[in-house]
Amino acid sequence: MTSVDEILTGSPLSALRRISRRGGDRKVTAVRLAERLAELDDAPADSFVVLSRAASAEITGYRLDMALRWAAINGVAAVAAFAVDEWQPAVTALDIAGPAEIALISVPDGTDLIALARAVYAEIGGGALQALSRAQRGLEAVQRAEAAGTGPGELARIASRELGTPVVFSPLPSRSGVSMPVPTEETPAGYFTAPDAGGEAGIAAGLVLYAAAAAAARFLDLARRARETPARSRSELLAELLMSESAISEDLLERARQLGIPVSGWHLAVRVEADDLDEAEQDEVRRFELLEAAGQAALQAVAGGAETWYLSRIARAIVLIRVTTSNPGPQAGVRAARSAERALEAIGARLPALRFRAGVGAAHEGPTGLRASAAEARGALAAARAARRPAGVTAHDAVGIRRMLMEWYASDTVRASVRDQLAPLENLGPARAETAIQTLAAYLDEQGSIVKTADRLHLHRNAVTNRLRSITELLDVDLDDPDQRLALQLACRARLLG
Repeated sequence: MTSVDEILTGSPLSALRRISRRGGDRKVTAVRLAERLAELDDAPADSFVVLSRAASAEITGYRLDMALRWAAINGVAAVAAFAVDEWQPAVTALDIAGPAEIALISVPDGTDLIALARAVYAEIGGGALQALSRAQRGLEAVQRAEAAGTGPGELARIASRELGTPVVFSPLPSRSGVSMPVPTEETPAGYFTAPDAGGEAGIAAGLVLYAAAAAAARFLDLARRARETPARSRSELLAELLMSESAISEDLLERARQLGIPVSGWHLAVRVEADDLDEAEQDEVRRFELLEAAGQAALQAVAGGAETWYLSRIARAIVLIRVTTSNPGPQAGVRAARSAERALEAIGARLPALRFRAGVGAAHEGPTGLRASAAEARGALAAARAARRPAGVTAHDAVGIRRMLMEWYASDTVRASVRDQLAPLENLGPARAETAIQTLAAYLDEQGSIVKTADRLHLHRNAVTNRLRSITELLDVDLDDPDQRLALQLACRARLLG
């Protein structure tokens, strides 16, 4: 049997209030409508008596006291009366109801009498009737909540109220109760869980939790779209800024400001590309999806700190742009290279079948600086590929010979010249060519010193001498000639860039 307090927890009965201290645990077996206060004289035992509005108007003074004495004699469990404000019986009435364990219930004046009686009957009926009533109320409440834009936490509270049992929204399913996942494209966003009541009550709980999970999924999807729409707009605008060959228009700058992109600040670009995208995936749609996934993984990896990063896409390249309001200083490139390494690690963890590399530009100010940094990042990637360096991060040096070499080596004519000069060594095969070019580069950097070259390469002097003899014979050059020596040094430096 259902107690008075259990009845009051069921919506729409949750608006009712027990105003007496005692009687909440009384079991109820029947519901009775009383048109007149005198009808309490013959109310059945363990009944929940609802006074009509006319009868509620009579609950004053001795009339209520006499009616409650008859209710006590008959063993009535509860008496409910309508009140504009909360019902406040006289002390004498409370003194009569208390020892008799009669629950006195205040009913809001706007409550529909017939609906109230039906709801009480459904609660005390138990079984299928009670379960059906709660399921119906739960489904209707979830629909209203979804229309109002209610999130998972509030949906759980509403389902709990309608079902009369605790419902929670949690990241993990329950091992003992009823759990309903909130579906997303990948893993569930969470679970609505409730105790396993079994039978009709368990079926009702499952129906309401299923509706709540579907509503929560739609709510979360709308929230995700709301977050992604500005991000996609920023991505598209940045791509427009980077790809346009014309002067940057005021319209573009105004759109950037409206999207919250501080284009007047300092910008540093990281360009990420896959070496083997075409070989790994033939379908263009699938390639697009892979690059989308890689871009999101990269952005999440670099955006974990205090720095502000934006994501853009240019053809098959992922471009990460770090923005600061002031000059980030000489170490900006080093920090960005570390961020690029984290991005590649995140992409590799998500897409292990693909090989990605990254180029890092220097920091520059303003909209034109954004284009300059992106161009440097692209040049760093081109130089690394031309040098056949393994996939990884290649930083564009803001000052010094390395920067000049990258710009110089970015030319198709220069790359062809370098290939021609070093062709005899390249013909030895990748491993032997790398060793020979590193040896020659070290020798030239050490200004022709066999001793310093041997120390730098951790080799015996005789080994260095033998290598250099073979190299000069293959290249057919005179290392004592300053012009030939300079040309070879530049070729080796450019070849080893990365």
